[in-house]
Amino acid sequence: MRNLLAQIIALYPSDNLIVSMESGNNTSGRPGSLLPGPASNPNNGLLQLVNNQGVPQEAVSICRIVSVRVTSAKYNDAITYLPTPTPAPTGCSAACEAAVRAYLPVGTTGAAIKAGGQTVAQGTVLRNEFGVLVLVGPNNNDPTFVSTCKAEILTK
Repeated sequence: MRNLLAQIIALYPSDNLIVSMESGNNTSGRPGSLLPGPASNPNNGLLQLVNNQGVPQEAVSICRIVSVRVTSAKYNDAITYLPTPTPAPTGCSAACEAAVRAYLPVGTTGAAIKAGGQTVAQGTVLRNEFGVLVLVGPNNNDPTFVSTCKAEILTK
């Protein structure tokens, strides 16, 4: 998620985000920064949101983020994804992550993902990468990046 957030900050600096947490809470704002800084810090664990004037608002724990939706924006093809780790993870968490990706392959329409008692993403599966699914609306708008490890209820 940290890798994606750094790219969202760079590629969508003026767009509004809706961040859904595993607790069911949501927050919104523009992408600010990863904390503690600098952005290259491999130990930053918070996403700082800012208001329309760039004033820092709340910070959210990256470890608790289920999804990040970029509203009123089109999916940016410049986004890159981390490769599957080598050796591949094993165990229950790895099996669950793989099952989520297998259930919602690229091109699945009418997909919905719930977590924390709410729908956190819906639309067409545009990307299916290790650790993350990307669902989009018509014309690849309103991309939602969902942690496959935090997805709870899936429909298609």
